Amino acid sequence: MKFSLLAGLVLATVIRPVAAQQRLTGKILDAATGQPVPYASISVLNSTAGTTSNAEGEFELKMPLPGRLAVSELGHRRDTVAVTAATAPLLVRLQPAAVELPEVTTGTYTEELIKQAYRELRRTNGQKNYSQAFYRQITRLDGDPTEVQEMVWHAQTSNARVEGSALAQGRFAKKKALLSFNDFSFYTKAITFFDAADDSTSFKGVIGLHTAANYQLKLVGLTQNGAQQLAEISFVNKDAAARTRQGSVVIDEATHQILRLRLETTAFNTRSNNPMFKFHDELTRVEWVFRPVAGGAAALEYLKVNYQASLSRPLKSNLPIEASSFTYFYSSRSTPEMGVAYAPAKGGVTDLAAIKQSTYDPAFWQNNPVVKRTPLEEQVMKSFEQKGAFGTMLTP
Repeated sequence: MKFSLLAGLVLATVIRPVAAQQRLTGKILDAATGQPVPYASISVLNSTAGTTSNAEGEFELKMPLPGRLAVSELGHRRDTVAVTAATAPLLVRLQPAAVELPEVTTGTYTEELIKQAYRELRRTNGQKNYSQAFYRQITRLDGDPTEVQEMVWHAQTSNARVEGSALAQGRFAKKKALLSFNDFSFYTKAITFFDAADDSTSFKGVIGLHTAANYQLKLVGLTQNGAQQLAEISFVNKDAAARTRQGSVVIDEATHQILRLRLETTAFNTRSNNPMFKFHDELTRVEWVFRPVAGGAAALEYLKVNYQASLSRPLKSNLPIEASSFTYFYSSRSTPEMGVAYAPAKGGVTDLAAIKQSTYDPAFWQNNPVVKRTPLEEQVMKSFEQKGAFGTMLTP
């Protein structure tokens, strides 16, 4: 920083009061149906503060008042809302985006747009983002929550994946159950749909130069999101003998950035250390959502992973299994945080073992507005907290 010393000059300093941060709660609704809008992005204008709504459309954040919020979700029109007080929950009603089909040759249009998106991925893959990431996982056996974990990572991300992370805070609790997922967060930290090192001439991923040769493509429609015109394309693999891989991708027509990708696959072969257990009807759904950032790339906003299966056991009825995780990335920056070692995902490292190396801070979880739960999630967490699960399990 440079300072100038001006002799004989008196500088008058105007001191403006800084508005106090206030805790604001609210809910995002679809203006047409009145239904909650899950995972909408909520940001404070002229600030780096922001959050996302939970599965019930609810959100919570701290902001100076009065202020303005920008609210967006890919299936709805972006809106800005003036907030003057935090005395009552704020209701935001987003108008659904109109879907239109363009007058183009659909096959050529979808194929070329995905090729352009692939080239944009390669061009901007070297641009990294560094952020905080809030991760929550809940495991259910026959609908009963048996395992809960929440973590905050220092995260390094690209336009296609989490490239490295370092644990900052964490807690883990579980009931005595038939099985547990020791390292489910590995799927969040390792899964990707694009690798810049892959040979573009032979790559068979859902986003590539040869996607149309391996997948049936269909234009779902075009929507307007502010100044953006977004195209949604569905895909399903053509090889009927292979495991199912299907989903959809949302691409900005002008910038060719991928803003959302949903993938559903049966290409899993989960095994248990109990040879009598067999997994059937496995299905995994993954959703990546990105936001444009300076420099032309796209930064991860959130990542969802959901695994479902049926477990067969001798002389027992099949047991429904579900493990789901949601990771929200916030406070992004273009440079790494000082002193943080961002490590790539490594198999064989259990989440509980990693969490035990951190310090459990109850106040962090109680007062952090990013840790916003649905009423059902809140009920699950309280059932664990009332039993002292977090404190007893994580105390060294």
